[in-house]
Formats: sequence, C-alpha cells, structure tokens
Amino acid sequence: MLLLSSCGNCGLPAEEKIDFSIQSAVSSADIVRTVRPETATIHLYQGNGRFGSLYGPLGLHLDQSKPEYFKFGVPRFFHLQHFARAKFGMDYLLPLVCLFWENETEEITDGHQHQSFYDGTITTCFAAGETKITVKTWFDPIERDLCGIKIDVDGKAPQVVLQPVEKLHVHYRQELEQASSIRLDSDLWKIHLSCLNASSTLFLRTDAGAKEAEGRLHLVLRQGENRLLLSVNAEPKATADESLSRTINWWHEKWGSMGCLSLPDANAQKMWVRTMAYLLYSHNEDKTGIAPPMGLTGGGWPFVFPGDLAFLPPVLLATGNLSIVKSWAEYLAERLEGMKQVSKRLYGVDGLCCPAAIPYAGFEGYYEPTPPTKNHYSINISGLLARMMDETAAFVNDEHWKKTYAAPVIRETALFYRAISKKEADGFWHLFVEPSTGLDENGAFNQKDYLCALFSAQYCFQKAVEYGLDKDGFYRQALRDGLAFPTLLPERGYYYTNQAAKHENAGTQKHPVQLNPLALLPLYPHRSEPETIAYERRYNITINAEQPHFAGWTLAEFLLSGTRMGDSEEWKKDWDNLLRSDLVDPDWIQIYESSGNDRTYYLTTMAMIAQSLVHNLVDDWYGGLEIARCNPWSGKSLFKNIYSRLGVRVSGAVEDQSVRVVLTAWKDCDFDLQNARIKLKKGESKAITLKAHPSGSLQRAQRVQP
Repeated sequence: MLLLSSCGNCGLPAEEKIDFSIQSAVSSADIVRTVRPETATIHLYQGNGRFGSLYGPLGLHLDQSKPEYFKFGVPRFFHLQHFARAKFGMDYLLPLVCLFWENETEEITDGHQHQSFYDGTITTCFAAGETKITVKTWFDPIERDLCGIKIDVDGKAPQVVLQPVEKLHVHYRQELEQASSIRLDSDLWKIHLSCLNASSTLFLRTDAGAKEAEGRLHLVLRQGENRLLLSVNAEPKATADESLSRTINWWHEKWGSMGCLSLPDANAQKMWVRTMAYLLYSHNEDKTGIAPPMGLTGGGWPFVFPGDLAFLPPVLLATGNLSIVKSWAEYLAERLEGMKQVSKRLYGVDGLCCPAAIPYAGFEGYYEPTPPTKNHYSINISGLLARMMDETAAFVNDEHWKKTYAAPVIRETALFYRAISKKEADGFWHLFVEPSTGLDENGAFNQKDYLCALFSAQYCFQKAVEYGLDKDGFYRQALRDGLAFPTLLPERGYYYTNQAAKHENAGTQKHPVQLNPLALLPLYPHRSEPETIAYERRYNITINAEQPHFAGWTLAEFLLSGTRMGDSEEWKKDWDNLLRSDLVDPDWIQIYESSGNDRTYYLTTMAMIAQSLVHNLVDDWYGGLEIARCNPWSGKSLFKNIYSRLGVRVSGAVEDQSVRVVLTAWKDCDFDLQNARIKLKKGESKAITLKAHPSGSLQRAQRVQP
C-alpha cells in the first residue's frame, strides 16, 4: 500500500523532505592512517579527469631506487595528452615525471596521512629526525592541467627531486626511451619530454630554491611554507592559494549537487564514497580523452577499453553526473567512422564491431599489423556501447542529440550483428565471424554463437526497432524468429557460452557470461529462468569462485545480479567475499583487478559495486521504479538525489520494512512504482510511504527465452 502526498512545484513541507549531512556522509570515508614507509602500502590516488597521480606514504612519489615500495604501483604523474603510438599501432599512456624526497635515510616518526574526499586533498605529516614536515596535494578541477603541492617545513630544510621518467617498460615487452631537458625561463622551470610521437612540456613554478643537475631538478626547500605548481603544456595561471581554495570549493559543490548515499555499513559507505571520488579523479566532461580502467594511477593497462568504460555510466547517470557520460557518448560517436574502418578491416563486414581498445589519437594505422592478442577480437562490446548511447540519450532527453549521437552508433552496431547472423534449419538466427572471441576470456577462439554476442545482438536489434532504424523489417523478423539461445540451453537449465562449450567442462569460465541480463544488458521486462538458475549456480560456473578467488569484475557481476534478484542474503555472502578473496585491501581503499594480484584501483569493478549499492535502494532495471529491492543492511539507509531514466530524482530513507521517499520529476513521467502508477509533471514532487520488498528469498521466474 502506498501513502501519497503531492505539492507540485511549490516544494515539499519541511517534515516531508529527506535530508542528511552530505559532508558527514562523505567525510566518514576519509582515509586516515599512520605512515609506515618501511613497508609497501596502498598508495593514495588523486586527479581531475585529465591529470593525476598516486602518492606514497610520505606525501610525494617514491625514490625509484627502492623497488620494495612499488608492490602496489609506481607513483608518477600521468596526463591524458601524453601518450605514444608504439607496437601494434596502439597508443600507450606514458608517465611524465616523479617527485620524491632526496634523502629518506632519516628515521621517520609521528607519521600521519589524511585523504579528505570532501575537500579533494591529501595531507601528510611526519617527522624526519628533528624536522617536522607537512605536505598537502591537490589537482585543480578548474585549471585541469594543473596540480598543486604545499610543503611546510619546521626544522632543517630537506630537498626534493623532480626526475623525468626516461626508461619506460611498456606493455607487450616494449622498452622505450623518453628524452628530457630542463631549463629555467624567467620564474618558470620547463621540463620537456619526448618519446616517439609524444611530446609534452611541464611548467614548474615554485618559491623553493631549485637547481638542475644530471637531468634532475633539485628543489631546496626553505623553512616555512613552500609552494609548487606543476602544469602540463600550459603555464600556471592561478596562485597556489587560489588553486587550493577553488579546488576545495569545487569538491564541496560537487558532493552537494550529486547523488549520495549514507549507509549503516561502514565498509559499504567507504566503498561508495571512495568509488565516486576515484571516478571523478579519473574522468571529466572536457573530451580531452578517456582514462584507462585504472584511471590515472598508471596501473594495469595504458589503454582505453570501451567494454570496461561501458560499466561506468550507470552509477554516474544515477548520481547526476550526466555531463561526463554525455561527453563519452559524443566522443565515441564522433569517432564512429574510424571505429568502423577498423571493424571492417578486422572482420570484413559492414557495421561496427566496437574495438576492444581505442586510441587516444586517430585510427590511422591503429591495430597494425594486427591486434596484440585474441581477446582484442571480442564481438560482444557493441551491445555494451549501444546501451551506453541509449541510456545517455534517455537522460539527455533531447531528440536532436539522440538522432545526432545515439542513433548512428546503434544503427551501426545492429548492422554488424545483422551482417554476421544467419537463419539456419532450426529456425533460429546464429552468429559467426572470424576472427572472434567472447566476453569470457577463458573461452575458445573463433566459435559459433558466443552467448555474450547473442545478448548484444538481441539488445541492438531491439534498440534498432525502438529507434525507427528497421527500414526493411529485418530486425523485427529476427526477433520474432529468435536468436540461437535455445540451442545453447541444456538440461542443466542455464546457457553454454558458445556452441563449442557444449563439449567443455562447466566451472572454467573467467566471467559469468550467463548473468549478463541481470547485470550488463537489460533485455527483458522480467528475469528469465536460465539466468535465475545461472545466478543460483554462479559459484559453480566461475573458475575458482568457491575458494573464493575472482578474476576481473566477476564478483561485482555477482553483486549486481543479487541486486536484480532482490536476494539480500546471497548479496551479503558475495559482499563478504570481497575481503575473503583478497579483492579489496584490508582498509577498503580500493579494489584489485583480480584477487590478490596487486593491480590496484580497478575502477571497472568499483563502479559496478557502487552501482549495486545504489540500485539495492533505487532501481529501474525492469522498467518500473523499485525501492529497497535488495536491502542487505540493518539500520537506516539514506539516499539523496538518485536519478532514474524514468524521469524522477529520488531521495529517501529505508529502515527495516519502512520506506519513505520523495520523488521529483526532472521531466514529465509516467511509470510503475511497486504496483502503483505514478504520473508527475516536470518539477512536481511527491512524498510516498511504502513497505519494503520482502528480502532474502528467491521467487522462481517463469521459463522465458530471450
């Protein structure tokens, strides 16, 4: 039963509003720790979507002569416009310089490090012998080529070294040399770097003393405060004080304006806040480029993977960060012809098979002579790209934008799957092209009917019909006839991953492809029996999951599937396995790319987990609005300004079986809310009290084929 109150455009009475302290919610996830420089630690991450870095336990980078500190990545500065085209014609993001203490032989005591997510700063304090030092760092979100550092010294002044990174060990066994030069020009130090086609100049303005020696810049700090401003390819415009002040103000305004959660589970709250911060450290809306899966940390891969990127938009859209996702959609749509050229060269058919990785620059010579591995021939990514375009269009809510950016991409992705589909004697449409592989990287190469590709084709065909792109009726007919899903459905009740997998043992998959309709592609108005069975057997399907051990974003897909199933008890099991499987560090600072492999800050998984956290409370996956569908927490959960593509912004409170929400329409909307029909005009608000979903049990779905 729903209890409704409405007050149109006048706003809700104070007693009906859902509110909580954003500052307290965000600050509760701050990282506060004792500095222990004698051991490897998780380095702290900062950035502004264009320029970023990891910082070590003493507030700066690390002396590269001490490799024992580098277990969790190599702190250096990275900028999205500093990349080189190298082996396989691919673009590789390159490091710029590192900044570290010249002498770390003094005994370090009284160490304290505080990352304030609400302020966007990291403050590190320690004593080196008799000298007390405080370091504050930030990346300017307004002047995005700029980062700032303040070092306050009380005692004997130490020295800091700025060292260009000259020896580069790049993916696929490449060793590159980066040339550098340093010179003083008036009050600016200019550090020029070049490697192959990469060429960048860093500008350093500082009131510390400085001298160049042996290709390094030695900064002689003074008593009191020392200011350093480092800018890439542009002279610093602001002062350090101006930059720091506006950085803090920007973060306060950003947290206050976007969607936020306040959860009773401290680790879930940390994961929520830190993930949102890292996504904003890694991405912005300026179309300078798109960051790799580990953001600007320098970890993992130096490439842009559209498949990984496609897992980020749902949580960004739900929190009102539309401008970022919109910029990605435009960026990719503007490169449609280049992607099509690569697709045509690799597969020999029309349409767009979205490349597994895309360049920072143009597509001329890209993937030459061939891509580096078989995993770069994955033919499912186009469906993920189509979803990004469609959902962005729903939030942009502008027909011209939809026709300009979303429709052309959806047309070409559908055309690709049409080009590789064939109706066979069994009456179903089958997919095959060489070369090809599927989403499960443990699967066989060049196989027929990859399950993930069938899901993507289904999605693209449906969207082609919705967008009026089915000019000859092919997509409608293919959907009526059905894709080859039934031929992959054995007696066990969940799908094989391709036709060859019928002859393979179950339990060897790297990724649980069968869960895609629960987590990655919203295909039906209700869940089907095969994915329900796959969810129940997810630990048997996926390799080493029962240990527990997880590769890539597998456990995040488990969590998202639990969200969609409304299965809070199993969700809690999966959540507990984050720590048990060594996928998260003990302090819940970040997520590793795979269990225990030390590739840090895997934002793909973090974004999926954050999506699960918010969609546990507010979800529209199956076409209606559902509140607290999967609430695994005891105590009060609060949420504010969560956006739905249905046209409403939702704030609310959930405690036990009691749910109170306020809906505010950001466009005219008409939708179902837990068996009630809600109609709102743009700007209208409505307060609603309702009972939460029964949680912790599964209701069997009817056997429904996609």
